[in-house]
Amino acid sequence: MRAPVWEVALACCALVFGCASPRERLYTLSGAEPQAAVTPPTLHVLVGPVTIPEAVDRPQLVVRHNTVRLVALEQERWAEPLREAIPRVLSEVIGSTLPTASVTRFAAAPATRWDVRLLVNVTRFDAIPGERVIIETHWWLQLTGDESVPEGTSVARVPIQGGPQDYDAIVAAEAAGLAEIGAELARVIEKQAVRSATP
Repeated sequence: MRAPVWEVALACCALVFGCASPRERLYTLSGAEPQAAVTPPTLHVLVGPVTIPEAVDRPQLVVRHNTVRLVALEQERWAEPLREAIPRVLSEVIGSTLPTASVTRFAAAPATRWDVRLLVNVTRFDAIPGERVIIETHWWLQLTGDESVPEGTSVARVPIQGGPQDYDAIVAAEAAGLAEIGAELARVIEKQAVRSATP
């Protein structure tokens, strides 16, 4: 005996909606509130290029499963490419820490005039769900008229204030780690700028 047409239609709808993929969730890395503009700024800082590990340079959030395996989370995605978000956050933090400086991202204006240029290689961007975020960077500073290129490393280890599937907490910890590194780099930039300006 054939089922009524409406029963067949309902069954098809249930099958379609039951198999539909869960909706993607989008995340952004928050930076820092901009300082009131200084006119004119006494220091021009160019941030970039900033490079990131290929393993995390993808639309999905990537978390560490164990010492040898990373997992890309299909439904948890970045609202903007991570290779753009990281230099944005660093620039915002440096700008908020150095109120007398104008800070520009290399990707936005590569030909801009600068007094100090910061190049950053993010060598590690690990998120261990339910535990911590580890961000490691190697950086170089170029100062106008100075042939020396100071360099160093900055590392942030931030506890994740949430469980293994609390992705909001993971992203918040990543943003906090970048803010910590950005503030450290701002202090380095300020120190080097003062040293360069001293006769």
